[in-house]
Amino acid sequence: MTVFRRGPSTGRLPGNVVPRMERFGRFEFAPLDSDLDATVVWSELQAPFLDFAQAEPDRFTSALVAEVLPAGGFALYGAARTVWNLLGSDFSHPAYDTVRMAALEFFRANGVPKNRLTANDWSFWQRHRGDEPWLVGRPRPAPEAAGIAPLAPGETRPIAVITSAPDSNVLFVRAAGAGFQVIVEAAASDTDPTRSVFEWFGAPALYDLYVRVGEALQVPAHWVSEELAPFIPLPAPTV
Repeated sequence: MTVFRRGPSTGRLPGNVVPRMERFGRFEFAPLDSDLDATVVWSELQAPFLDFAQAEPDRFTSALVAEVLPAGGFALYGAARTVWNLLGSDFSHPAYDTVRMAALEFFRANGVPKNRLTANDWSFWQRHRGDEPWLVGRPRPAPEAAGIAPLAPGETRPIAVITSAPDSNVLFVRAAGAGFQVIVEAAASDTDPTRSVFEWFGAPALYDLYVRVGEALQVPAHWVSEELAPFIPLPAPTV
């Protein structure tokens, strides 16, 4: 295991702060979509900030936030996550609150659904803006206008492919007994690509099942069936 030793603090930020924070923000938001190695993320995007952060946390936070606020975008989230990582979840500072809220407002403005936020970020939003809705989706279709074809007993129908990856999870609906089930076909684990099938949840009516799937997904998957599409409340994010 590599050991990173602290040296004396320079009392200033390293160069290229905004590009580093932008790269780190993108990695933290979607690590599975990133081509960055975790070791590189630490050594290039976090470790250079460690000495200053731990020696002078308040001044570090103020300086970092002053750099990224004019830039906006993923640099905001990268800065917020850097403060979290280097100074801990209990650290408190007005500039830290400012950049956390700015990052969340960036996500909301670009249509990122709340199920993509960390639990801590969602709690932060609720504490500060709890009476303000995150995003307002379109209303679900009325049952009589939903246009869902009936399923015969035992019949299975695909309704969504989650990502474009060849091993993506695939959702099916299945008629089972007196009700219906959502079935997920997925790899057995991160290390075992063997495909397996499991039940996600059930409902007494197909309409109710589609409502729950739409609420769970929030935004369109890589592919959704024509029947499911009207139940997806939000458009695809723009980031």
